[in-house]
Amino acid sequence: MRDCCCGVDVHKSFIIAVIASFIGKDVVFTKPTRFSTFSKGLREFKDWLRIHNCFEVCLESTGKYYVPVYRIVSDDTFHVDVVHPKYVKAPRGKKNDKRDAKRIADMYLRDHIAEYSIIPPADILAIRDITRYRRKTVNMLAAEKNRMSNCLTVSCIKLDEVLSDIYGKTGQAIIGQIIDTGGCDFDPSPYIDKRVKATLEDFRMALEGDVTPATHAKMTMIQQRLAFLGKQKTELELTMESLTKDFNRQLEILDSAPGVDSISAISILSEIGVNMKEFGSVKRFLSWVGVVPQNNESAGKKKSTRIGKGNTWLKPVIVQCANAAIKDKKHPEVREKYLSIKKRRGHGKALVAIAKRLMTSIYYMLLRNELYNPGIGKDSAPKRGKIVLEKLIEHYRLKGYTIITEG
Repeated sequence: MRDCCCGVDVHKSFIIAVIASFIGKDVVFTKPTRFSTFSKGLREFKDWLRIHNCFEVCLESTGKYYVPVYRIVSDDTFHVDVVHPKYVKAPRGKKNDKRDAKRIADMYLRDHIAEYSIIPPADILAIRDITRYRRKTVNMLAAEKNRMSNCLTVSCIKLDEVLSDIYGKTGQAIIGQIIDTGGCDFDPSPYIDKRVKATLEDFRMALEGDVTPATHAKMTMIQQRLAFLGKQKTELELTMESLTKDFNRQLEILDSAPGVDSISAISILSEIGVNMKEFGSVKRFLSWVGVVPQNNESAGKKKSTRIGKGNTWLKPVIVQCANAAIKDKKHPEVREKYLSIKKRRGHGKALVAIAKRLMTSIYYMLLRNELYNPGIGKDSAPKRGKIVLEKLIEHYRLKGYTIITEG
C-alpha cells in the first residue's frame, strides 16, 4: 500500500487526474483536475504533482495517447506505472472520466491492480517503432505482389504456371517487359534464366494474354509502388542496425538460437527487451508472449485450451523462427522434438510447442548472458521407462556433478 498516489484517466485532448492519500485509516481524494495533453499542459500537471508531494502516478494505457504523458512525467523523481484498461474497468452504468480517475487512484493506493504493463527503456522503444514499421512495410509489399498477380490472372497471363516464383529474376524481367511494351507481343527468350525448367514454348503459351489499358496502368503503378516499398524496407533495416549497435552481445546471444537470423533477433529484442527479471518468471514470460494454453475453466469443465493472444507482434516472428528451426540441420534435437509431437498432436500444435521451447531458451540465455546450447532450460535426464542406475550416474557425471556412492 502507498501513502500518496495519483490516478490518471488519459484521453486524446486532455487528462483527468485525482490524488489519493491516507489520513489515518481514511482515504482522501483531491478534486478531479483536468489538464491539456499539449506539452505545456503536461508540464503543468507535473508541477501540480510536485506541489501536492505526489511522486507515484498510475496511467491508463489508452492507445498511444499515454505515451507523451509517460515520457514527460516519468523521471528519477516521479515513478509512473502504466496499467491496461481491463484491470481498472468500471462497472457498466457507473463510468465517467472523473470516476475513472478516482477509481484508478484508489486501486493504485491500495495496491489492488492485478498487473502493470512492462514499459522498456527509451532505446528499446525506438527500436520497436522501427521494427514494427518494417513489418507493416513487408505486409504492404506482400499486398502489392498479390495485386500484381491478380492483374496477370485477369489478363490470362499464366506466368505462375511456368515459374515457381513470379517475383524471381525471370518473372520480374518478363513483368517489366509487359509493362514497358503495354502487352505480351515480345520474344521472352532473352529474359528466361538458364535455371528455369519450363521450355521457351511453355513461356510463349503462358504469355498469350491480353492486357487492357486499365490493367496496364494499374500494373505500372504497382511496379512503382513495389520499387518504393523495397527501397523503404532496405532503409528501415539499416536504421535498425544503427539503433542496435549498443546491444551487440544480446543480438549475438539471440543469433545463436536455432532458426533466428539477424532481422528476427532485432525484432525479438525490440519486443522483450534485455532485462528478463522484469517478467518475474519464465512462466509469466511465456504467457506474455502467448505460447501457452489459456486458463478457461468453470465448474470443473475446461472450455478452451487454445493459446492466449499474447504479444501479437512477437508471436508471428517466433513461429517463423520455429518453422526455420525444425529445418535447421545444425540443430537436429529441435526437429526430433517436433516430429515426436507431430505424430500425436499434428503440425500446428507441434510448431507452437517448438516456439515455446525456443522462447524458454531465449529467456534463460538472456537471463544468464550465455549462448544457446541444446540443454538450456531443461533437464534431459530420462523420465519414462526403466531407469538403469549406472546410466543415471553417468548422465549426471557428464553434466559436471560429483557422484558419491556408498559402499
